[in-house]
Amino acid sequence: MSCLSWNCRGLGNTSTVKELRDLAKKVAPTVLCVLETQVHKARVEGLKNTLGYDNVFPLSSAGRGGGHGIYWNNNTRVEILPLSQYHIDAIVTENGHDPWRLTCIYGEAQVAERHKTWDMLKFIKASSNLPWVCIGDFNEVLHRDEHQGVQERSRAQIEGFREMVDICGLYDLGFVGRKWTLGKKVVGGNFCRVRLDRALATADWCSRFPLAQVSHLAAAASDHDPILLRWDRVVER
Repeated sequence: MSCLSWNCRGLGNTSTVKELRDLAKKVAPTVLCVLETQVHKARVEGLKNTLGYDNVFPLSSAGRGGGHGIYWNNNTRVEILPLSQYHIDAIVTENGHDPWRLTCIYGEAQVAERHKTWDMLKFIKASSNLPWVCIGDFNEVLHRDEHQGVQERSRAQIEGFREMVDICGLYDLGFVGRKWTLGKKVVGGNFCRVRLDRALATADWCSRFPLAQVSHLAAAASDHDPILLRWDRVVER
């Protein structure tokens, strides 16, 4: 069982769609989350069969930014909950097991407004006792060494992220692969490499899925790398 999350920076591009289709075929995620689609929800919905899924819940972009979508098949029950421009929230039930909560995140891009994402996550935590995992592009780092290069982040914005993580009782699930998920060239020819994409989970979710692992994958069609969360269960004797 797995969830693939990718800030694909636009599904209007043929090469992006092809790479997404190839990724979906290669890793066959149980749930596929696409962020920053930058297209109308009809386009996201229209890719359902191309990507090999029975179901999709799309959100349209606002102007040139935003837009998200979540895909899944009929062998997994996904109940969509109230959502926002920053997230798609769902209750997941697999093969008759107890339900848990999955939130696909796109953090507010404007630093001054990023607290809105943190406030939203605090509200979700306060409103539910289900085991919970959040995955996506948080647009922030938890530690200074997760940002390499120019455009360093202030202590205050990092602390805002850390405060939310502490209040919600979330734990970083770590990763395997290269250290960053965003790599781009900035003004002056310098590079900026940042770990913006991650998965965070509550202790009860981690206890249920002790073998959970996040992998940083490679992609050419976006400056963000996809991340893959696997949550295979321990075999019961």
